[in-house]
Amino acid sequence: KNLQVPGSDSSNNELSKLYIPPPPPPPPLDTDRLRSATNSDGLLAVLGAAQVLRAMQDGSAKRRVLESIESVEEWIENGEQSVAFRVASWRDQRAAQGDLKIAMESDSNFMAFISNKAIANRKRFAEQLKAASAVTDFDSLQFLQTIHSVLSQMNSPCLRLELLQYILGLDNRYSVAHVKRSVELAATCLNISSESESDILTTTSQ
Repeated sequence: KNLQVPGSDSSNNELSKLYIPPPPPPPPLDTDRLRSATNSDGLLAVLGAAQVLRAMQDGSAKRRVLESIESVEEWIENGEQSVAFRVASWRDQRAAQGDLKIAMESDSNFMAFISNKAIANRKRFAEQLKAASAVTDFDSLQFLQTIHSVLSQMNSPCLRLELLQYILGLDNRYSVAHVKRSVELAATCLNISSESESDILTTTSQ
């Protein structure tokens, strides 16, 4: 006669019936959807920081910085050649502020466009972006420090704010203050991450 041996296939089958697999991990947080749905300044800053870190990690910030430099330099070239172009640009900015509710600190200053102030501001902005692209690592704290320095020097930007929104992947509800706060939170996260990695390396080396 065939004897039932403990640990045989039938025993394994019984055990497999009792096994309950672990639940699947929750889906990743859809920060894009949350960001588009909220009107809270605090949540905009937090979700903006998440987007800033993502733009740094996936390489889109670096690509967009280079595109933005080209865009600003093209505007400068046209603006230096034509007052009419600068007036038309001012009208476009005003229309965008009204129609799209772009989060500007104040309306575009007409005299800045008629004079050379707008050109000077954008030349300086282009140089700042060039310096950032030339000397910084786009997934490091230094990149965020450079962007924060640019934001700290802005008074009533239009094109420059739009380009920073584009570089970081933020929508047009982000004013200078919102972008600045998002960058500060992203920098805090990076700093904490760097300190944690440093602690791990110190522990493993002991």
